[in-house]
Amino acid sequence: MEAEHTDPPLTDGERAELAWLRKENDFLRVQRDILMSVATGYAHDFEAILRRHR
Repeated sequence: MEAEHTDPPLTDGERAELAWLRKENDFLRVQRDILMSVATGYAHDFEAILRRHR
């Protein structure tokens, strides 16, 4: 029979930090998505400018 590995329960401080980190992660994902959208827009605009000048 295999011994089941169980982690000790989280402390209140660890739970609070985990909740904060999850919120931070969500916020950073939103920021990344916005920045990718802006960068894509600039790339399309730059490409259009290059086509006009050729």
